[in-house]
Amino acid sequence: MSLEASDSVFGRGTPLRRLFQRYQRYIYYTISVVAFLASWEIVARFVAADLLPSVVPVANEMVSIAVSGAFANHLVDTLGRVAVGFFLAYGVSIPLGIAMGRDHRAEYLFDIPILIGISVPGLAVAIVAIIWFGLSELAAYFSVFFLATPMIVFNFWQGTKSIDEDLIRMGRSFEVSRLSLVRNVVLPSLLPHLLAAARFGLAISWKIVVIVELLGLTSGIGFMINRQFQLYSVVGVFAWTLEFTLVMMAIEFGLLKTIEKRVTKWRGDGHSGGARAA
Repeated sequence: MSLEASDSVFGRGTPLRRLFQRYQRYIYYTISVVAFLASWEIVARFVAADLLPSVVPVANEMVSIAVSGAFANHLVDTLGRVAVGFFLAYGVSIPLGIAMGRDHRAEYLFDIPILIGISVPGLAVAIVAIIWFGLSELAAYFSVFFLATPMIVFNFWQGTKSIDEDLIRMGRSFEVSRLSLVRNVVLPSLLPHLLAAARFGLAISWKIVVIVELLGLTSGIGFMINRQFQLYSVVGVFAWTLEFTLVMMAIEFGLLKTIEKRVTKWRGDGHSGGARAA
């Protein structure tokens, strides 16, 4: 194909160019996944064959546990624990984060505890929770609440501090009540932070739940990963881990990120300008 013909097919404003711009995110996602799988297969075959299983056996095991229904049964238990701990943490974090962002007294009071909570190792919290509550659901709920709350509060705290003070002063000049000011000014301004905190908090929640399940519970994804470890099945460990990761990515990109994109559509896409200018 000549240079002129290539320009006519892929040049600015052509159908193929518009099609590429529309789906370029997914094209790059596909390239990234293919490159990852190819790298994994090369390392498994030629570098660490005794340590890393190849892609096909892991994929077959993933299909097997999905078809058998074992994955779905344990997934329900894990997601239930994640949901309870996450919503408890989220519900506490919203008012606390807003208070810290709007009132310096609340900021001074909770600043150090929040930073300590962020710094505490998740494994230590999980072990202490199991010692306190035994092999029960409370251990998972407490661990998620304790570790996710500081992270989510920090997000709300910083987001509240970034709110346009002119809007707050305008509301006060019109003698708007504090409750109305929070509902009509603070919360809409915090919406992007609310959604980002949900994504971030959920990511922390499922990781700590898996740790608790691995250490002491008798069901869930973490329990099955530990079981595959006890059987010295590297393929099984990879299969359960990757299948659960795919589910969480589907929730992250398919649900939360889609909601965030639609709700914050008015802000525009930071990449769209560059795409049009290309």
